[in-house]
Order: sequence, then C-alpha cells, then structure tokens
Amino acid sequence: MNILHIDRSTFFQKIIKKGTQLTRATVQSCTTINEGFEILSNIRIDLILVGQELEDGTAADFINHKSKTRFDSIPVIIITSDDNMKNREIYFKLGVVDFISKNNFSKEQLIEHISFFQIQDELIEGIKQSRIAILDDSKISIKVLLSILNLHGIQNIDTYEDPEELLKSNKEYDIYLIDMILPKISGKHMVIDIRKNHPSAIIIVISAIENFNSIVHALESGANDYMIKPFNARFLMARMKSNFRSFQLIKKIEKQKTLLEKMAVTDSLTGIKNRRYLFDYIEREIARSKRHGNPLSMLMIDIDNFKNVNDNFGHVTGDIVLKKLATLVLEECRSNDIFGRYGGEEFILIMPETTMSNALKLSNKLRENFEKIGYPKIEGELRVTFSGGLCQWEGESLEEFLKKADVLLYKAKESGRNRINA
Repeated sequence: MNILHIDRSTFFQKIIKKGTQLTRATVQSCTTINEGFEILSNIRIDLILVGQELEDGTAADFINHKSKTRFDSIPVIIITSDDNMKNREIYFKLGVVDFISKNNFSKEQLIEHISFFQIQDELIEGIKQSRIAILDDSKISIKVLLSILNLHGIQNIDTYEDPEELLKSNKEYDIYLIDMILPKISGKHMVIDIRKNHPSAIIIVISAIENFNSIVHALESGANDYMIKPFNARFLMARMKSNFRSFQLIKKIEKQKTLLEKMAVTDSLTGIKNRRYLFDYIEREIARSKRHGNPLSMLMIDIDNFKNVNDNFGHVTGDIVLKKLATLVLEECRSNDIFGRYGGEEFILIMPETTMSNALKLSNKLRENFEKIGYPKIEGELRVTFSGGLCQWEGESLEEFLKKADVLLYKAKESGRNRINA
C-alpha cells in the first residue's frame, strides 16, 4: 500500500513514517501541493494524508484541485492540530474520509486507519477473483458497468442481455448485477431463481426505478442490495465491497461448519471415520439391506499384540502403525465401503452389497498386505499383523451384529492371530 503524506511539518512527516513501520505501507512525503501532484503522477497512491496548512495553500485547496483530476477517487484523511466540529463539517463536505488529531496522535490510531484501507484493497482483490455476471437488456448500461469494473482490474465478467440465456448457461457466479426491467422475465423472478439455486451468491439489483415498493420487493425476493441508475462509480464499488465482505464472512462460516461437521465424525489420529459415524452408517445400511434384500458384510479388525508395539517401540510408532493400516484399507476399498476406528487398535470395515465370499477375499488381501508393510525408520525389527472377525448381516439388531463380529474376532485371536475368522 502506498501512502502520500503532504505536511509542512517535516517533524510530523518523520512521526508518520515511523508509525507505519509495522504495516506493509510505504510513505511518500512532501510539503507542498505541487509536489503532491507530482508524486501522484508518478506513483500509484492508495491513501492520502494531508495537513490542514501547507507551504503553498491549504488542505481544502488540494482537495478541490484533486476533485478535478483522475486522482479524485483516492481517499483523503486530514491531519490537523485544529480539530473542531466546524472544520470537520467543512472537510467532510469536501469528501475527506476521516480526521487524525495531531494533539492526540497515536501510532495505534494511524495503524488502525491504514489497516482499514488495506482491507479495502484486499476486498477488491477478492472481487477480482470472483465470477461476475451482468444481466441488462441495455448495451449502454452493460458498457458502463464493464468500464467501472475493468478500471479496478476486475475482468472475470460475463454479460447477458437475455435473462433466459443466463438461466440456460448453468454457470455459477459469485456476484450478479441484475437490471429490474428485463424482457420475458422480470428482474424479481430472476432474483428468486438465482437465490434458490445459489443461496450464498451476491445479488445486486440495478434499476432506474426509485419506487420504494419495487425496492422492497427486490430485497424481499432475495437481493442483497439495490442501486438506482444512474449511479456513482465509487458508490457502486463501495456497495460491492460491502456485500463482498458479508459474502466472505458467509463463506468462512460455511467452511468452519463443514470442518466442524467433518471433525465430529472423523478420528483425529488416522483421518478415517470415528465410532459415532460407524454406528450411524451401519444403522443406515441395515435399513437399506432390509428394504432391498442386498447383502451387507462387516469385518472387525484388531491389531495383534499392539500393546507390545507401544511398549517396545513407543506410542509414536504405535500411531504410525494405526495410520499405515488406515491408509492401506482406504486404498484397497471401494468408494461405498466405509472404514472407521472402533476404538484403540480396533477397526471396522463395512462392505455394502458384498457377499461373504467377496468380503473374505478382500479381508485376507488386506491382512496379507498389512503384514508386508515395512517400517524402515523404526529402530529394530518390527512386523505387525491383524486378526479379523468377518460376518454378514442376517436380520439382527446393530448390537447383535457387532457382537457377532466381536465373537468371531475373539476366536481368530484364540486360534493363533494373523487370520480372518468368518
């Protein structure tokens, strides 16, 4: 971020430069209006800090001159020791965005202002990465919107004059700019349709209609915002940034929700499903087998002599063994098979629509491949095996189904381990 600081006090220029050291901002300093415009002409400036009294005029002179140039959209903050309500009223009417008092100046206050404008830049960067659709039957309106967005480096835009063309495209956009008066379909119905299919998208209605009932209807139909034509370019960008901030927050909440939902059903060590998810999944598969008469097979696994692994090689090695088993089974199974951690060194593999003979083939393949896994980074010779109890659902309850597999697993252990008892 580039900051222009115009102030006749070189002492305060040093204070500002020192105050911005903890930010990513670069400060260009000068004492006169003419020098300020020379810097503006050569360097892209994002924020202007200007003292009230300058070497060749006042802050008001600078702002009035700036308003007639291509630099008009750059925000200005007044830095003054004469901070009173009359001055504030004068300068706010000229378009400044805020005041910083030299009398009560603090580095924290300056950083807060800079951070705010850095966030604005980040919002623009976010909008640049977004997919945008403009729907308007006026070629002129589309051209105006495109020129405003392109001016801010926003290029990822599709334009539509026909609402049916947008609906048929089946494309998904993050931001929709929609005219209210359209051929064939009203803007209101377009808003309803888009909101139904894209609940988190930003929808901004742009219309020449100023009637409050129309505005209320558009917002109640699902629009995030409503802008009246003709509109100010800076006002449009401010509204887009404001809505994009909410859009980002919604996306963040959705992401956190998805993460929490995943954590609730995932074993934190191995990344496979946990006991809670296993029980719910088996219940669903039992109900599905009951309805359709499909076979349902279950393998209960217990790693042999796992306590010895932990005692002789350490718990870190024990964790590696558990992860290796999880990786192996996930690689060998079908997408509709579910593998989860039952507890400790016990695991369950659910195989829907799988006969006993096919389930037994897969179970023995897993057992043999697991035995072959090497642990080159572990000191000492380590060979690990597992035993399994394999059974098919035959109309029993979840508890009875699990007990049946557990009994078979126990017999496999009793028979010498490293085997599948079916």
